[in-house]
Amino acid sequence: MSAPLFSLKQYQIQTLSSLRRFLEKAVEFNDADTAFYSVTKRPYTSLPGLPGLPYVCLRIPTGGGKTILAAHSVGVATDSFLRTDNPTVLWFVPSQVIRDQTLATLEDRAHPNRLALVERFGENIRVMGLTEALYAKRSDYDGGAVVIVSTIQAFRVEDTEGRKVYDPNGELMDHFSVLPDGLRSILELDTNGDPVPSLANVLRLRRPMVIVDEAHNARTTLSFDTLARLKPSLIVEFTATPVTPDEHDPARGNYASNVLHHVSAAELKAAEMIKLPVVLRGRPEPKETIGDAIAWLDELVTLAGAEEKKTGEFVRPVMLIQAEARSKDRQTLHPEEVRRLLIEDFRVPKDHVAVATGDAREIDGVDLFDRSCPIRFIITQQALKEGWDCSFAYVLCSIAEQRSPRAVEQLLGRVLRLPRAKRKQHEELNRAYAFATTTSFQNAANTLRDGLVGNGFERVEAQALVRTAPEVIRGLEEGGSAFVFEEALPEGIDANSFKTNIETATGGRVEVDVATGRIRARGTLTDYDRTAMLLAVPKEASQSVVALVNKSRGARLRSTEPTDAPVRFAVPLLAVKTPSGPQLFDRAHFLDTPWKLEESDPGSILDFFVPPKPAGEEARLDIDNGGQITVDFVTDLHQQLALALQERGWTKNALVNWLDRRLPFSSRRDITRISSTLFISKVLNILEEKANLGLEGAARAKFRLVEALVRTIAKHREIREASAFERALFPQSGLEFETNSSLELVFDESRYSYRQPYRGGTNFKKHQFRVIGDLETSGEEYDCAVYIENHLETQAWVRNTVQPNSFWLQTSSDKFYPDFVMLLKDGRILVVEYKGGHLASADDAKEKRLIGELWAERSAGKCLFIMVENREFERIDRLIRDSRAG
Repeated sequence: MSAPLFSLKQYQIQTLSSLRRFLEKAVEFNDADTAFYSVTKRPYTSLPGLPGLPYVCLRIPTGGGKTILAAHSVGVATDSFLRTDNPTVLWFVPSQVIRDQTLATLEDRAHPNRLALVERFGENIRVMGLTEALYAKRSDYDGGAVVIVSTIQAFRVEDTEGRKVYDPNGELMDHFSVLPDGLRSILELDTNGDPVPSLANVLRLRRPMVIVDEAHNARTTLSFDTLARLKPSLIVEFTATPVTPDEHDPARGNYASNVLHHVSAAELKAAEMIKLPVVLRGRPEPKETIGDAIAWLDELVTLAGAEEKKTGEFVRPVMLIQAEARSKDRQTLHPEEVRRLLIEDFRVPKDHVAVATGDAREIDGVDLFDRSCPIRFIITQQALKEGWDCSFAYVLCSIAEQRSPRAVEQLLGRVLRLPRAKRKQHEELNRAYAFATTTSFQNAANTLRDGLVGNGFERVEAQALVRTAPEVIRGLEEGGSAFVFEEALPEGIDANSFKTNIETATGGRVEVDVATGRIRARGTLTDYDRTAMLLAVPKEASQSVVALVNKSRGARLRSTEPTDAPVRFAVPLLAVKTPSGPQLFDRAHFLDTPWKLEESDPGSILDFFVPPKPAGEEARLDIDNGGQITVDFVTDLHQQLALALQERGWTKNALVNWLDRRLPFSSRRDITRISSTLFISKVLNILEEKANLGLEGAARAKFRLVEALVRTIAKHREIREASAFERALFPQSGLEFETNSSLELVFDESRYSYRQPYRGGTNFKKHQFRVIGDLETSGEEYDCAVYIENHLETQAWVRNTVQPNSFWLQTSSDKFYPDFVMLLKDGRILVVEYKGGHLASADDAKEKRLIGELWAERSAGKCLFIMVENREFERIDRLIRDSRAG
């Protein structure tokens, strides 16, 4: 199946923005510790042997797309931190299997992972494994970005392959033929004092960016020693399960991960990346568990067919069955025994079943996405092969009772990915399903929740995301026996022969009581059962068989709303009246595009750009007043990278075009290329006239110049947008505003997303959703939430998060997401924006109040808006009371 082309999801853009912001701060402060605290307000954990090195973790749960984010992070780090066009990247993966897969995607010119690199570097990219890297020439590195994919084990000196990394290698001599004096000091030298021509020294010259995939496998003291020896420029971890502060214990070699950004399960679900919730069904007997699971798989297959008729998207639901291990001491339901059960007792065709264990690899090389692939059941034990991924896997069926979350953790991750990262019209196809053999339903639920935590989800989220079957499926009850369905024995047949044939065909799950003349089925009958029974009985008995199957299907698992379904909560949006109907008010209504940037003052660049110091000023180790060694890490890094690369000759046009290409989309979204290049050319003229910075100096400082251009353009844009926005709200603008239900946002739990779940102990019963997003456990906003929860007029409320499916109003520069939205008992909507005393005078407060009050004013009394400051919550009471009186 070819990889689909796709744009980055909003949470992925936010993740990369967090990385960019941190790295820009690291350059600004020349210090990773200060930069990390500035961005996260949490302390930074320095690692042994890596002083000053930016080493951060991006926590991405299963199904979040760690590899595509890692590929995009190369460009982000190059521009915001490394400031070079020729970065070297060491991409560490946990196994050889993942290495091969990662190499394949990065080498495939049509794959999104490769295209993420192309977006920044064009085709000036060299991707290689460790063996190729041992022979790569200097020209390979000077020509563009170099990405070396390997396991970290392969770089350890005790490993056979690892020794080659550090041994002299004649193939690499050209890297060391002409070395500036400033670089010799960072290299490993031989007994004669000459640089060892090794791959390790090549990497030390290039100061590689290190990407660590599934970093929890590479956080040992030995791994840190290995990384330190390669002298990296920065390290970025991508993992679902970082080392937490509670696990931090340097004496034992455990160091907490510096989690820079955490993606929540809600963000993944809202982005249509994963199937949630996970619906759990428990049975005490393995055969009952298998029967229920097969019946539900049949239902999903039927729904998938209906989905394809509606949307054209093909989905073929697959079940993963977790079998027991073989035992010499007792009889177990091992993989081959489960295969026998499926084929003999449940009449599953042989080609529908595959076993995937260490000994049996029946799905290797099989394209499970192929329409002609017959496999519907994959039997395994503890885990599938590393890197295995099939989003068609919908059902996890555990034969033996599992008490350890580790036993279900990896397999659970296999059923979470949503096919084609696209929400389905049939809600059942947006969920994952777990059928467990258990005598304790609560234990099974807790094990499943622990398994979600092991896949990178917060425990608070996992608690809400594992749903028991009765909450969402009609026809299943917690524990107990399977339902029993009966039908009369047909007349005029050989009853004993019928009994033998039916019970054999169904493995005893359908019983025939000759004495009472009844046919009894335990549990829902599957499509396989129906076919097997019709083939096993005479034609005159087929009507009774069909009737029995239909009775069981009448109680088949159907989606239903829980009895305590929340009230409909819809918020009218601010619109502009047009001849073609109302349009959501946004930037397009007050900004003319394209923007003629060249008409703006280029002299503003001097407010953001400081000319570079003379080249002789180097970073050095120093001792601070407390006796601690300090390092100007970033300055030192940039000088070394500049020495390692021979700078080309520049013309003015070449530099203008280079600077223009480096401007991020956010800076040039409303500017033509002609406009931006004209402005940049004027900026270079100003720098030469006012700062005495010629072409050569500007070229040396080109990365800093890009940063200054971004800030200069942002300042001009801010002035332009604020003025245009204010004019748009005046009556003279010609815009006619309205707020009504013709355009509305409906709060939907399946689309509610947030960065962090609320972890406090207050029970917010009126909140519209189970989990509250982005609310601290104390502070002014928390107090506001408590006040809203306890207000007598509150029917329901939502913590409105800064996410795509939340309520927003347009301001001059961006979208304004008020803090709280209340549904009052009289049906009106009250929007509350809270501003603490230190924020009440912020520049944007005036705009937010202006647009909020306009939204309320144009609602004909159906909506209210208030900005509360300094815990003056009683103003909410007055607004509700006065609005009624008016």
